[in-house]
Amino acid sequence: MNGKLLMELAWSKSIEVYHPDISRILRMSANPVMLASDFGFMEGLLWHKGGYLLFSDLVKNKIFKYSKTQGVEVFLEQSGWEGKPGPLHSQHFGSNGIAYDAENNLVFCRHGHHSIARITKDGLVETIVDSYKGRRLNSPNDLVVAADGSIYFTDPPYGLVNQKLKPDIAQPIAGVYRWFEGELTLVCSDFQYPNGICFSSDAQYIYVGSAHDEEKMIRRYELKNGQFTKGEVFIPENADGIKTDKRGNIFLAAQAGVRIFSSEGVKLGMIKMPAAVNNICIEGNTLYIGTPHRLYRFALRSK
Repeated sequence: MNGKLLMELAWSKSIEVYHPDISRILRMSANPVMLASDFGFMEGLLWHKGGYLLFSDLVKNKIFKYSKTQGVEVFLEQSGWEGKPGPLHSQHFGSNGIAYDAENNLVFCRHGHHSIARITKDGLVETIVDSYKGRRLNSPNDLVVAADGSIYFTDPPYGLVNQKLKPDIAQPIAGVYRWFEGELTLVCSDFQYPNGICFSSDAQYIYVGSAHDEEKMIRRYELKNGQFTKGEVFIPENADGIKTDKRGNIFLAAQAGVRIFSSEGVKLGMIKMPAAVNNICIEGNTLYIGTPHRLYRFALRSK
């Protein structure tokens, strides 16, 4: 590690360095800056093309928006379920992951409705899929959309009572699915608690992680004709949300902070946070970080 990097590191108390290449990704003098607080359980961070951040609150059952000018506002009420939670619901019955589909509609995971839904151009919420082989889904957690319009999503039981599978009512496994042209396909059953999902920067691979202590793994799969192939444990770590930057570096939302790995799986560094990190979003030179109750930003290097 060179002297210049050491001098830069002296300015920040929030960065752990495991490899000098971390200085090409993070502003080494930066610290997390809190933007907003008092959320129930923040998830699903997405940068909206309108120039603001969206995120879900699983406990308050809302999608919020954050902008520098307006601060925090409600974007969508009853984002995961209408009314009080039912007997099958855990306290996390709101919406979760949010993305854009191929037609630039917002698509999102709804724990309470056990579904993937879209917000149409006229503001209506439509269910895309909520069952597989005649049984309801568990609680879709996170999702990504491929260039061909395929929606890949994880389906752990976190939105179900006691966060356990209910095979007599819902799915007997916690799978990863592909929705394409009106058909739902199970593409992965390697996890008990699949959570974050993300494409590599070149879209040749897809990463799936677990935040559960008993399965410390981020698995990487090759994508071939919409299916997962050549799966391997790529990073032996837990993570909630997963994101990649344009260079292919992998950002993991983890208990101690945001862990950062190279596209080859080399551990580069970590942004230490005062609480567990649920989800993250990269927009330009800013990393947005969501802990259960607070929203932060962190400065990245110019790309």
